[in-house]
Amino acid sequence: MKEVAMGNKDAIEYALKVLYSKELNPESENISGETSDLSEADMEYALAVVEEYQSHSELIDHMIESHLINWSMKQLNVVDKNILRTAIAEYLKFGAPDKRNMIINQAVELAKIYGGENSYRFINGLLDQALKEK
Repeated sequence: MKEVAMGNKDAIEYALKVLYSKELNPESENISGETSDLSEADMEYALAVVEEYQSHSELIDHMIESHLINWSMKQLNVVDKNILRTAIAEYLKFGAPDKRNMIINQAVELAKIYGGENSYRFINGLLDQALKEK
C-alpha cells in the first residue's frame, strides 16, 4: 500500500460509519454513497483502518474494555464504541507517539458530532489512557 496522508477527518469519518454499519449488520458491504468526496488515498486509508480493526478486533476491544470501570462493552453506546475502535485501529496501523494527540482530538471531534452529550469527555479520557500503553 502506498503512503497515505494521516488524519484526514473524512477518511476516519468514513471508517467510523463502516464499523458502525458492520456492527449493526455484520453482512453489510462498505457504504458506497459516502465515498464520493473521498480521494483514492483517503479511501485506502479508511479501508486500512477498518481492516486493522477487523484483523485485531479482540485486541482492540480488550484495550477498550480494560479501561472501562463498572461497564462492559455491551453497555457502551454503539457510536461511542466504534469511535473508540476507529481511533485505536488508526493508532495501531498508522500511529506513532507524536500522532497520539491528533488521533485523540479527531475522535473527540467525531464524538461531538455523532455521540451523546458527554461522549467526547468519555472518549477523550479512555483514549488518553489506552494509547499511553501502546
